[in-house]
Amino acid sequence: MNATLSPYMGAPVDVVTGARGAVVNASFAKHAEQFERKAHKVAEGVWCHVGACLGNSTMIEGKTGVIVVDTGDCVEQSVTQKEDLMAVCNKPLSALVYTHGHYVFGSRTWLPLEQEGKIPVWAHPDMMRNMSRMIGDLSPFMMRRVAIQFGLHLPVDGPDSMPHMGLGPFFYEMDKYKPTTGFVRPTHTTTDGMATEIDGVKFEFFHTWGDTDDTVLIWLPETRTVINNVAWPAMFNIYTLRGELYRNPIELLRGLDKMLELQPEHLIGVHGIPISGREEIARVLTEYRDTIQYIYDQTISGINAGLSPDELAQTIKLPASLANGRLTGQHYGELPYHVRQVYAGMVGWFGKDTARLHPVTGADEARRIVELAGGEDAYLSATRAAVDKREFAWVAQMATWGMQNGGPREAEFRQIKADALRGMAQVTTAANTRSWCLTQARELEGHCNTDVTPFKIINPAMVKQMPPITYVNGLRFSLPPSLSADGNKTLHLHFSQPDNDYTLLLRNGVVVIANGAPAAGTKVDASIRMSFDTWARLIGRDASGRDLQASGDIQSTGNDAIVGAVLGTA
Repeated sequence: MNATLSPYMGAPVDVVTGARGAVVNASFAKHAEQFERKAHKVAEGVWCHVGACLGNSTMIEGKTGVIVVDTGDCVEQSVTQKEDLMAVCNKPLSALVYTHGHYVFGSRTWLPLEQEGKIPVWAHPDMMRNMSRMIGDLSPFMMRRVAIQFGLHLPVDGPDSMPHMGLGPFFYEMDKYKPTTGFVRPTHTTTDGMATEIDGVKFEFFHTWGDTDDTVLIWLPETRTVINNVAWPAMFNIYTLRGELYRNPIELLRGLDKMLELQPEHLIGVHGIPISGREEIARVLTEYRDTIQYIYDQTISGINAGLSPDELAQTIKLPASLANGRLTGQHYGELPYHVRQVYAGMVGWFGKDTARLHPVTGADEARRIVELAGGEDAYLSATRAAVDKREFAWVAQMATWGMQNGGPREAEFRQIKADALRGMAQVTTAANTRSWCLTQARELEGHCNTDVTPFKIINPAMVKQMPPITYVNGLRFSLPPSLSADGNKTLHLHFSQPDNDYTLLLRNGVVVIANGAPAAGTKVDASIRMSFDTWARLIGRDASGRDLQASGDIQSTGNDAIVGAVLGTA
């Protein structure tokens, strides 16, 4: 399709109103049909639960109990999954398996605290490292953007609601529960190609990338069933708008080729309904892997031809044989996002126009464009003319310049941009695009504030499941550079039960962390001592630093500015 005839630039689109009042692209609305809450029987002794959340949970019957693969995004979701799965096979838990570091936050439902250490929990060896990055270093950023991507600032019904999330029915049902996390850390790690037996069931594990590099592909040879995190019910998200590490398409192809090599009779995904039948599975997996290779190959071809990211995003289109595949619809992300990500992942952000190396500021650019149009009134008239043509993408850009210009009509431009973004949301086939556009539209209108995350994933129990260094490392990003403006400072941080010591050197505006107490003779500028349980309460926001100091749970000496910055009492 020509770029000027896209749905975002006036091309006609079949828009419908969903059951809860959402105004959406008809194709996007239809995609929701597969996410009905149900425990699907896949093979003898194998069930896959769909519809309780974004990710599925799979249960395999063993000799003495059940092996559960993935546990949802919170305890409330896993309670629903467990209820439905226990209705088809009411045996005790014999093992947990994580496909990757997502959909693990309901595991406490299956494995109570008193049983921890008695039931094996299997995962990729890099999963905890990746979780430390996601819920440690980047937690504020990631949680804020997760809330936007999955529509948590949007109403549950009405025109701006989300009929589904592209990969599942919803992330959280915020109108029904306040999500609580209950993560249980792994006790056993897999190796690539590993064959083992868990409660009498033969398992083979393969390390294959999905949306994380800690993804495990699971092969059950006795039922010829594969459980995977690569083949989704929508085009794979090589790039997700919330931001993630580069998902290398070449690595994704290895996992898909491995599945084709196994010739499964049953295909279970972390997302979407299971598929059975060797020929049908081979067909859909081939379409899926060829879609990923096509995106990669055509982007590389364009890079070699000297095309910019914008040019590639506008020109690369899937052939009909792939665009119309069973699992390749653009119902989660969109093709242009993935093309740009391959470009950035391979050669970085710079295209070919050197004017973009040192562009003028947004406000300066806006002022000059409005002046060229003949002033704010003339510019506003031109913007409204584009509105009449339903050129949503152009209107959103024009309205952005109008807002940045900062003239007396700024409020009008703000509403025009909100309307344009809402128009884009209503015609898109992609859940990510819809939720981002609608959330920003509503924020422009003052209906929500994305700086306030409507859920909390970090609680004291979560902190205690992670290595102590996870949140100590977070001090690198939270302690202000000004603490070392007048010279180097040393902080000794001590945890008891269990004992852990860290030496933090503050110098040149950075924080350098070393394991262990400061060396003998080191000048210590500040010292903070507490139990690890107290640290978990502090980081999990179960209690304030001030209250924990007042109760004697935290003892500190030395530089008040450093202590206050660590404890949040400054």
